[in-house]
Amino acid sequence: IKALAMSPTLRALEQLTGGSDRVFVLIQLTGGNDGLNTIIPIENTLYYQARPTLAIPKSQTLPLTDSLGWHPSLRGFRELFADGRLAVVQNVTYPNPDRSHFRGTDIWLTATDSDVFKSSGWVGRFLETLAPSFPEQLPDEPLAVQIGTTLSLGFQGNRGSLGITFRDPESFYSLVDQQGTSSLYDDAPATLGGNELEFVRTVERSSQLYSQAVKRAADRQKTNTVTYPPDNPLAQSLRIVARLIAGGLTTKFYLVSIGGNTFDTHINQGALTGIHPQLLQQLGDAVKLFLDDCRGLGIADRVVGMTFSEFGRRVMENGSRGTDHGTAAPLFVFGDRVLGGQILGHDPDLANLDSRGDLLMEFDYRQVYAAALLQWFGAPLTTLQAVLFREFSPLPLFQQISSVAPWEDAALVQSLSITPNPCTTHAVLSFTLPAPARVSVTIHDACGRRITAYDAGDYASGNGTVLLPTERLAAGTYFVRLQAGPRQAMKAFFVLH
Repeated sequence: IKALAMSPTLRALEQLTGGSDRVFVLIQLTGGNDGLNTIIPIENTLYYQARPTLAIPKSQTLPLTDSLGWHPSLRGFRELFADGRLAVVQNVTYPNPDRSHFRGTDIWLTATDSDVFKSSGWVGRFLETLAPSFPEQLPDEPLAVQIGTTLSLGFQGNRGSLGITFRDPESFYSLVDQQGTSSLYDDAPATLGGNELEFVRTVERSSQLYSQAVKRAADRQKTNTVTYPPDNPLAQSLRIVARLIAGGLTTKFYLVSIGGNTFDTHINQGALTGIHPQLLQQLGDAVKLFLDDCRGLGIADRVVGMTFSEFGRRVMENGSRGTDHGTAAPLFVFGDRVLGGQILGHDPDLANLDSRGDLLMEFDYRQVYAAALLQWFGAPLTTLQAVLFREFSPLPLFQQISSVAPWEDAALVQSLSITPNPCTTHAVLSFTLPAPARVSVTIHDACGRRITAYDAGDYASGNGTVLLPTERLAAGTYFVRLQAGPRQAMKAFFVLH
């Protein structure tokens, strides 16, 4: 254990956690987004039979694959996908999905099974691992920010809320008493009522502290590099998020939404025009502008995000030219550092539905959360288990941000590649040596533990390869470390089964 704690491999992994400047943006599609009219199964006759008034004609879709098309309102997503900045995860839900808005939303925010009830959110539990002294010792800046009015359950920890919410930085600052009167209070009594009083005082102290931090960040970055349309509420929220990140706010999670129960399209949903197409256009345009803005502001390498909705819609349209509450649906992961341009999962299977005629699950939503925690934030497996209550196999969604540790050889790092990545039964490690060297390879899991070691032998200068058998590795994230004489390099890869 002591040797592992001192290893450069583990130290490199630890650099990806709390002290990093990585940011994760959550976009909530409140109400239940209709996945079948978001990514259209253009060659599936069952889709067109089930939706006589709502189906999107194949000729009107934007090309995605031979069997799938984008809704024509999602030009922003189509461009991001083609540019490698957006990935699609198909058929996402959880076992025994709940079709209630309230319960479904709580399940996604608390990262629980349908029969488990929790009062803390998955983001809040993760952030508590980064701020173990909270709330006695408040972080200097908010760990989570929601652009809105009511703070999300997802930011609630076991010891209180680790996030704040506001509509815009200026109004937030003006609403908070900046006199610092909380230091004048007497100690709260050691009673139940005293505990509640202390909680209120903690909220006051954090509001004073964080309103100033938010305003400083907003003042440091007063402009954006793109123009966000004023009639797109999601775009306006992301405009604020971009300013705060570029202004130096160290917040790790942001949550935004279009507002209201807008995706609950029971009546007059619309096919090519109407409510749902308008919402999709707002979504696609807002995310495209946000990522372009992140590039312009120089923060694109450290910002990724995902969409989520409490459920999808039913396969069959209803009698009101709408769709009712369903189950599985696609979600989208976006950013310059996602493994973009890929679709994880199969086309929706409309021939094999559940007992109520709804789509079956292919991926558990917590596999996306696991990818965010392990791949993006570099959290150890023990943290994943604590946050999600058990282990979930992460989907290959996020790139490891390129950085060269002091013990790594920059040229060797640059030459290192793994194909295929993700892999199943094997992968090929390729590299270039400036001089002859003895080559050895070790594979480590996400906690830094060494899983396998290979003595590959003597290599001449120039290009070389090592075959990595991976069929015995469990699905998940791994790191391969190459030692070539005095030179070392490390790279992440993913195993799927």
